[in-house]
Formats: sequence, C-alpha cells, structure tokens
Amino acid sequence: MPKVKMPRSNPSLDMTPMVDLAFLLVTFFMLTSSFRSPEPVLIDPPASTTEKEMPKQVFLVTIDETGRVFIDITNAAVKQNVLRKMMKEYKVGLTDEDVKKFIGSGPLGMQMAQLPAFLALETEKRNKVAEAAKGVPYDTAQKIRNCELFKWTLNARIEADNDFKQREADAEAKNQPFDKDNYMQFVVKAAKDTKYNVVKSVIDVLREARVSQFQMITGLEAKPE
Repeated sequence: MPKVKMPRSNPSLDMTPMVDLAFLLVTFFMLTSSFRSPEPVLIDPPASTTEKEMPKQVFLVTIDETGRVFIDITNAAVKQNVLRKMMKEYKVGLTDEDVKKFIGSGPLGMQMAQLPAFLALETEKRNKVAEAAKGVPYDTAQKIRNCELFKWTLNARIEADNDFKQREADAEAKNQPFDKDNYMQFVVKAAKDTKYNVVKSVIDVLREARVSQFQMITGLEAKPE
C-alpha cells in the first residue's frame, strides 16, 4: 500500500505587532529622554568609594584645575527665574529668544555682561567660546557679596526654595506624592588638581549665600577586595 504524503505548508510569522511595538518604544524614549548638555571642560575629580549618584536637579558648580568656575542649573523653571533676576541686577538686556537659548544651553563660565553677545552666536561657535571662557567671577578678596558667583548662588537658592514650595503645594492639592529628597540640590565638582584655596573660596561663597548643605562630586574608586 503506498504511503500517504501529507501536504507541506510554509509557516508564516506576522511581524506587524513586533514592528509596532518597536516604534512605540522608540517614540517613548524620544519623548521621555533628556539630552545632556555639553560640558565646556572635562573634570577629573578625586576618587572615593561612595556609590551615591548625583541628583538630576542640581545647581552645579564646576571648578577646573586652573581655577575657572562654571555653573549650571538643571531645573528649567529655576534657571529662567534666576536669569531674569541676574538680568535686572546687572542691567543686561536679553530677548525672550535669548532666555530660551540660555535655558537650553550648558554650563555658564563667563560674566553677565558677556552673555548677550555669547547667546547671539551659532551653537558651534558658542561651544568654542564656552571652552575658552575665563569662568564666572568669584574673587572673594574684597567682598564675597559683590562677586557674580554669589549672586547666582543666592538667587538660585531663593528660587529653588520658592519652586520647591510651589511643587509641594501642587502635589498636596492633587493628593500626589512629592519626592523631596531628589529635589534640586547644590553640588560642587572640582578637579583633583584644583588648588585648595580656590575650592575654599567657592565654599565660602556657598556659605555666604546661606546654602547649608551641598555635595562634593568624586570619581568612583575601586573597593579593595
């Protein structure tokens, strides 16, 4: 009796759901991710064994090995309010478009008087100028409260406190949790070869601005086995 041959069929796999899922994931990450601003200087901080990560919302003071100081505010609302106070303090006129550029830019390392000309440049030229900048003035030899770093720090502390209270009140009104521990913090990141008196001057400015707590950023050192 001859064998019965079963008909063969080629299996097919519908890739449509997988493609849809891939596009959904790409869209999700594009909408939720935040791009890191380019740093004008690369800092090699001293090492330690702590594994605590830097908060996402910070007032960051970066000090390079030559003593230049750069500042950055990663909270957009606070950054805008602080800038407007500094514009009024130093009588610097900026357009709304300039303010938007400043909020989206990286760390600042120059005097307020130089800011309008800096923001008028194209992005590539701004990056080159930022790298060659002399830093935010912080000379404390005469009076701490007269230096620009003090003004930035003081206004940042005040605006951060105001924003914190507003966010806390909004969360309470909506009966939603508010993560107080991960809110904006003050952070100092100094190169390991930075002179002691420079770091001390920056810390003196923070204290004069009544910043009671701040973190020091270090590199991760391998733990002994």
